[in-house]
Amino acid sequence: MLLERVLEAAAPGLSGRRVRAASMGEKIVGVVLDDGRFGAGYHLPGERPPGSLTGTGLAAELEALAGQPALEVARRCIRSESTFHRALGVALCNAVAEPDPARCLEDPDAAAAVPARPTDTVGFVGYVGTVVRRVQAEAARTIIFDRSQEDEDDVYPEYLQPELLPQCDLVFITGSALINRTLERLLTYCTRAREVVLIGPSTPLYPEAFVGSGVTVLAGFRWQIADPEEALAQIAAGAHFKHLSGRTSVTLRVE
Repeated sequence: MLLERVLEAAAPGLSGRRVRAASMGEKIVGVVLDDGRFGAGYHLPGERPPGSLTGTGLAAELEALAGQPALEVARRCIRSESTFHRALGVALCNAVAEPDPARCLEDPDAAAAVPARPTDTVGFVGYVGTVVRRVQAEAARTIIFDRSQEDEDDVYPEYLQPELLPQCDLVFITGSALINRTLERLLTYCTRAREVVLIGPSTPLYPEAFVGSGVTVLAGFRWQIADPEEALAQIAAGAHFKHLSGRTSVTLRVE
């Protein structure tokens, strides 16, 4: 499974480190390690099943992580049945990602680094507004899937993915698909795509974890935050990724 491969790639960086603190907001979870490094992930609030821990219960659980071995926590979270805990595991992995400059594409903007052609049909699984708008101005057609926006006129229902994704020349999939474990299934539909880009702030920047998977480009964030405790406070107050300073866009070639 790809999540387990991400954990394997992150394990050397997490080994010997401990969790300093963690916090959650409406949509994201953030974590700080004992050396001050910061990571975050989108915890898919709409996908928690009935009976899951409430926000208060999850916040108490995060508080109890202080001082625990980071690798042990990441392993436990990645193996969890809970999307919230898998998002926390991804956040821990993201905190120690050190992208290889040799794999970085010249333009960190995913839509520029992997441009659409005028004849392309481009698929999106997860709505990333800035990228969608740019691609819509360049491509012949866009096909958008997003569970949280299926009521919108230009968003297709999820059950059409097996029919429509094989028609796409280029596909962008958000890192949330890794967290909710739909990514492997989605990749089986991308049979015509010359490029499949895993995009968004939850995307783990470990290209070695995706070799042979069908993902060809990773587009995410590297975090270098001067005051990580303030970032956690912002998250707890409801900040989203775009509100956090200290992020650098990175686009990596997988193979």
